[in-house]
Amino acid sequence: MSRVASRRRWVMTGPWPHPKTGILYYRKVTPPDLFSARGRLTDMGITVTREIQRSLGTRDRKPAERTYKLVSEEVEAQWDLWRKALKEGPEALSPKDEWAIAGDHAKEFLAKHEDDPYAAPPAVPLPEPTADHGQTLPQMLSKMGVSERRAFKRDLKAFMAAQSHARTKLALRMITTYPMLARALGPDLAAILEEAHGRDTSAALAKYGLVVPPATRRIINLRMLELMGAAHRGVEARKAGDYRPIALLEAVPAFAGKKPKARHDGLSLLYLLEHKASSQSIKTKTVDDTRSHLRKFVQFVGHDDAHRVTKDDVRRWRDDLVSRGSLSPKTVSDRYLSAVSSVLSHGVKEFDLPLNVASGIKDNRAAPPPSGSKGYTEEQAVAILEATFRGTQKEVSEPHKLAIRWVPWMLAYTGLRVSEITQFRGKNLREEDGVPYLLITPEDGSTKSGKAWAVGIHQHLIELGLLDFVKSRGDGPLFYHPYDDGTDITDLGGKKHRAQDTAKRVADWVTKEVGIAAPHGRPNHAWRHLFTTRSRQCGMDKEARDFMLGSRSQTDAREGYGDWPPGILDLEINRLPKFDVTKPRVET
Repeated sequence: MSRVASRRRWVMTGPWPHPKTGILYYRKVTPPDLFSARGRLTDMGITVTREIQRSLGTRDRKPAERTYKLVSEEVEAQWDLWRKALKEGPEALSPKDEWAIAGDHAKEFLAKHEDDPYAAPPAVPLPEPTADHGQTLPQMLSKMGVSERRAFKRDLKAFMAAQSHARTKLALRMITTYPMLARALGPDLAAILEEAHGRDTSAALAKYGLVVPPATRRIINLRMLELMGAAHRGVEARKAGDYRPIALLEAVPAFAGKKPKARHDGLSLLYLLEHKASSQSIKTKTVDDTRSHLRKFVQFVGHDDAHRVTKDDVRRWRDDLVSRGSLSPKTVSDRYLSAVSSVLSHGVKEFDLPLNVASGIKDNRAAPPPSGSKGYTEEQAVAILEATFRGTQKEVSEPHKLAIRWVPWMLAYTGLRVSEITQFRGKNLREEDGVPYLLITPEDGSTKSGKAWAVGIHQHLIELGLLDFVKSRGDGPLFYHPYDDGTDITDLGGKKHRAQDTAKRVADWVTKEVGIAAPHGRPNHAWRHLFTTRSRQCGMDKEARDFMLGSRSQTDAREGYGDWPPGILDLEINRLPKFDVTKPRVET
């Protein structure tokens, strides 16, 4: 599988074409909070898989996108129900409610297809039960009394002689009449009914916002078997022009426990995000972060319909975020409000949304005045770098020991973001015309720009043995245990990259063991500020510096012209003066 195809498999935003048939599918990774709670959900009778996959039934992208939207809303609603069940527990139903929920679903199916019964999907056939090699029936008969055995044989003959639609009713009656039959067939029957009618039951429960205990779900599946069978017989009757009421469905009461959840046919905010992600190149982390902020907004306004969002809704949310006092103006504007504005803007550009009501709403509070340097002082930097030779007194993994030894040095002499260092793999130590350099690439995990670039290696790092260290680690990661073969480390399905744990380990070591307070509470990022300060002091070329920092100008198009040969980067990086660090002597 190509890297693009592999990545597409895990990003799963928008219809996904099957590689063999070309049929478009809805595919989505189950959210980590639900997948990690799959044990508890299984106890409630809910089967949780790592990935949701549903065919959209077409190769044509336009109708597939419409179906994708509906399926996405259905799946998101189901996930919300699971979260509710984890928080509140499943709800018990009365026998009347069990019949009513299945009956409502069957009646809706028949009503939906009365005008055109030929468009109705066929009934789902019951799967074959597991083979028991002819043991169940003789064992059961041997335990029955004479009169019960005689009655059972009579009912069994009637069942075998009946037509398929009559067999359902007879089977249900036999299971009720003969408890030993229910016990013998119980496990098989439950699995068969879940496979045949589990989706019917899920849809019926979701309509009322219900999650029920496993035993209740099995009973509703059983009711679905009988009532959906009646609905399909009604469809066949409509094909023959018979529109008389179906007696069995008419006899079942309507469910009165809850009002159905309102199903909006508007433009979902979350769907807009999924569509935007499928039609543009957006990093998975950005999509995940935006989704998280959108869900908070949806929870605040009480709905997910982009058409119903008002400027007042966005303003009130902004005011609520500000009132908490824990979020900076930049965070409120650039993360929370930007999430809403970005999807509404997409709705204006590509759908029938008339305007972006979030446009112009910002957190206009003044940023807090600067309090001290953003980066380490030279003295703090030297203290941390000298401490790397002593390492840590804690019991940590070998990759984390190596990170404490090398990551601060690499940050000090490259100015890179810490994740770009901790995710680095040995294969990306490169050389051109005898000049070594580091290739920073999103293939190691991610980069903020989504692009790759080269960074020169300072002579002091070479003197300290960095090149030998990197080569000793082979082609794999320097600072974390490698993932299993075949793992796409550019997209881990919502899980944190192991390099992030390494970065936190280094940060904790600086603040808790070395004992140096981090400027603005960011012990790893402070190196990036110090590097920038030192680059100015030594006269490093600004374009070269910005290129190596992975933060080139977005306004000066000329900076995108030409290449940066490693020899030039090597020259510029070595303008930085060495840190005056005393390396401890090795006792002989």
